[in-house]
Amino acid sequence: MSVLKQVLVCLVLIAAAAVGWYAYQNPHIVGFAREAAGSAKVATEASGGGGIPGLLSGNAVNVITAPVKLDEGGETVAALGTAKAARSVTLYPEVSGIVAEVLFRPGEQIGEGAPLLRLQDDEQRVAVDRANVALKQARSTLERSQALAKSKTISTVALSDAETAVALAEIELRGAEIELRRRTISAPFAGVIGLTDVSRGDYVTTSLPIATLDDLSTVRIGFEVPERWAGRIAEGHPIAATAQALPGAEFAGRIAAIDNRIDATTRTLRLEAELANEGRALKAGMAIGVGLTFETDQELMVPSLAVQWDRSGSFVWKVADGAARRADVAIVRRHSGVVTVRGDLAADDRVVVEGTQRLREGARVADVTELPGILESAPDEDAAPGDAGAPAMSGAGAPQRARS
Repeated sequence: MSVLKQVLVCLVLIAAAAVGWYAYQNPHIVGFAREAAGSAKVATEASGGGGIPGLLSGNAVNVITAPVKLDEGGETVAALGTAKAARSVTLYPEVSGIVAEVLFRPGEQIGEGAPLLRLQDDEQRVAVDRANVALKQARSTLERSQALAKSKTISTVALSDAETAVALAEIELRGAEIELRRRTISAPFAGVIGLTDVSRGDYVTTSLPIATLDDLSTVRIGFEVPERWAGRIAEGHPIAATAQALPGAEFAGRIAAIDNRIDATTRTLRLEAELANEGRALKAGMAIGVGLTFETDQELMVPSLAVQWDRSGSFVWKVADGAARRADVAIVRRHSGVVTVRGDLAADDRVVVEGTQRLREGARVADVTELPGILESAPDEDAAPGDAGAPAMSGAGAPQRARS
């Protein structure tokens, strides 16, 4: 025997020993081979032909398919906006002075016209009393003058002066009452009062903010949408809103105002929506997610794994009469795990989601979606050798996940 033959024999013996040792150390490999052979046999019987186990079943490519479904949800535009009160005001004193009394608690609901803060007003009250006395005296003088005028014992000029004195006294009284009212800050409308840094004894000026008052019975949401939706939005369009601070809660509202121009920098249209806020759960400044839904013609949805690409564009493999047929599609929009498309498809058509790599136009396919053992997951990496879990198919006959 030549040296070359001896070397070859030694190599064969070494390889056989290595294979036997590896099989001895990894007994679950035997179970894997048996499961793969069983899956191939099932697929072969389903397709009605012979073939190479694990590769082709009766000259048909094993594939997994999914049905084409109708997209009836319409198109939804999502945006993020900021809540603000329907009416909001920052309260300032009309005059400077020392705070005599704070008449509200931060965070409480205030009625329209309720007094909120009072400044020291002793001088103003004295002025009102003085004006009342002057007015009373002027009216008494006028009454006497009118009585004398009837008996022709008083001149017309004296009567006119008495009437003028009454009018001036009334003006002085109104002025004194106005100065007195300015010493009290009242709520211009009903709402929720905010925090304040002012307390009794503080000296306040007309430039010092006292507190904010928000009417939260209705909340307005300012947000922006891309300009391509500008022609489809009108006042009164319904919206659905959610707040990150209130998980699980959803609020219904409508579009209340539309800006008159598109922002030339961002190419967006600014909108304002109005939400009812009966429970006062929404607060000004909250981040609000807004969704607008638009009705569309019924369109088709396919799993995102079914969509393939080549130099001609996007397409899917449609199964028709047991053969693969290419169907070019145009992607309309994407959702979580599915894609809305337009193309040569119909509802309930089946498209290939796994096993697309070996497909060609007209290739025979075996749909193994429902066959047992085909979709079994690979054994857990932490499982001990010999566990009963069925391994996933491998090799050329196993359906391959589409790259989409």
